[in-house]
Parts: sequence; structure tokens; C-alpha cells
Amino acid sequence: MTLLPTLIILFFSFATGFFVVLSYLEKPVWSLMLNTQSPKASDSDARLIHSELKRIIELAPPTMMTVVGSGTLCIVLQAWYRNFDSASLTILSFFVVCMGYVISQLFSRIEAVKNTPSDADISDVRRGLGRLAAIHHMGLFTVAGLTLLQLLLVVG
Repeated sequence: MTLLPTLIILFFSFATGFFVVLSYLEKPVWSLMLNTQSPKASDSDARLIHSELKRIIELAPPTMMTVVGSGTLCIVLQAWYRNFDSASLTILSFFVVCMGYVISQLFSRIEAVKNTPSDADISDVRRGLGRLAAIHHMGLFTVAGLTLLQLLLVVG
């Protein structure tokens, strides 16, 4: 199955691009990932970015679930077709560990932003925003890392 490595790279390159865009959007409030009271992130930036993420939340999760779900199927099939060799097991293991953590946190963090009005108490807005930005960065690390592993271990 020579198509599987290409599909994996395509799916996870798309996901990487998506997370890069989210990261760029969240850049003014990155400091909230470590300290929700950080003076580096203004309240007005936090409210604006929170509001924008609430709009994106309607579109992003279904799109990313389709892309990452399809990529996941391809990773499993690749491992199967390669008889679970060390390269395919490394990729599969990396993905399962990282994505397991992301999924365990993602939906509650999305809901926290989705269910909090952007004009609510600023500490609630900042906390939800910081937590969601942090899990977005973990998602970026996961999909970019998987793409790199795929390129190095399977394609290269």
C-alpha cells in the first residue's frame, strides 16, 4: 500500500497547518497557558480571541475529527500492512500516547470556552482561553511530530 504513507502525510500536514493557524491566532495570549493572570495578555485581547475561538468552535472540531480520524485509520492500516515493524509501531505508539492525552482534555476545554460568554468575568475567560491554547499546542506538537516521524521513518 504505497498510498498510505502519502495519505498520512497529507492528513497530518493539513492538521499541522490548522494548528499553526490556531496558534498564530492565539499568540497574543500564549502567556495565559502558564499563568492566567499574566500581564502580558491584555483583557481586551483575551476577550477578542475568546470571541473568535467561539466562532471557530462550530466548524473546527467536526473538520479536525474527520481529518485526524481518517489519518488514524491510515496509521493503523500502515502498521498492519507493514506487519507492525519498528517504524510503524513507533509512529502508532507516538500517536496513541499524544493523541490520547489531547482527546482526554480537548472536549472539556472546548466546552469551557464555548459555554463562557466572552464578556463574562475576565478570570473565567482567561482561564478557559489559556487551557484551550495549551491543548492546541499539544495538538500541534502531536500532528507535526507524527508528520516528521512519518517522513523520517517510512518515506525517507
